[in-house]
Amino acid sequence: MQVGLRGLAGVLLGAALAGCDGSEPAADAGAAAKVDAYAVDTDLIDESSGLARSQRAPDLLWTHNDSGGAATAYAVDVQGHYQGSVSVSLAVNLDWEDMSSFVEDGQPRLLLADVGDNGAFRPLVTLYVVDEPDVATRPRPFEVSVPIVRTISLIYPDGARDVESVAVDAGEGWIYLLSKRDEVPQLYRVPLVPVLPLVIAEALGPTTVPRAPADTENPERINWTTSMDFDADAMRLAVVTLSQLHVYRRAPGQSWADALSAMPQTVALPDYPQVEAVAWSGAGDAIWITSEGTPAPLVRLGF
Repeated sequence: MQVGLRGLAGVLLGAALAGCDGSEPAADAGAAAKVDAYAVDTDLIDESSGLARSQRAPDLLWTHNDSGGAATAYAVDVQGHYQGSVSVSLAVNLDWEDMSSFVEDGQPRLLLADVGDNGAFRPLVTLYVVDEPDVATRPRPFEVSVPIVRTISLIYPDGARDVESVAVDAGEGWIYLLSKRDEVPQLYRVPLVPVLPLVIAEALGPTTVPRAPADTENPERINWTTSMDFDADAMRLAVVTLSQLHVYRRAPGQSWADALSAMPQTVALPDYPQVEAVAWSGAGDAIWITSEGTPAPLVRLGF
């Protein structure tokens, strides 16, 4: 199913917000979706490529720049106002492409995914896990540095892959990755806490993430997968491409591999230069997206 942006409620309220047991939606499926568009008010963020909700503050989001940028995450509030930065000591940003937030043993944490590989030549890629800093009492804009809690280096079992979509299911203890350039996007996973720092990712097989029709005006604009995020209960997954949002939901006890073998609900996204990041709100009542560009757009799709 593919609908315009104003059809968000009929799709996402009727599917993403429905109970995973097939119950009725939690809200009126005929209600109009609310779309709030903002602009990030700092030029420090010019290639927003990952997005994550804060696990500490409901009005805070984290993002980072694309390849070659600083090994730094940036905080903005939910209206795009710049709040500060956190640099990751001893980390390198070869090609950071996504990020995720989660809670582990009571500690809010961020995962930063250095997994981009346009040429599919990197022998291994890297995931950094850091503590999300408590910045509630710090003056704005803050500048803090955090050490790496855990570095995970991974190899794909079927050769190098370009990946831009990474999400953490902390309840399961797995990090999921979705390939970008394959004709059929492939799903992989690695342990959140591996026994060894170098792991071979487990291939979970193909997914049903659809491809939109080719852009006839710009044939180089390919609708590859660019980001994904689990909601707080890890029962819904949002996946974005350059022009579409796909929402999957799973039943209790169902694996993500099985959930991604069903067709998602699909919604057209606003026309931005390069949508590369998505995050659920903590309350699960909205999805945030950003795009590359200056000023970086920040859009809330509310239900």
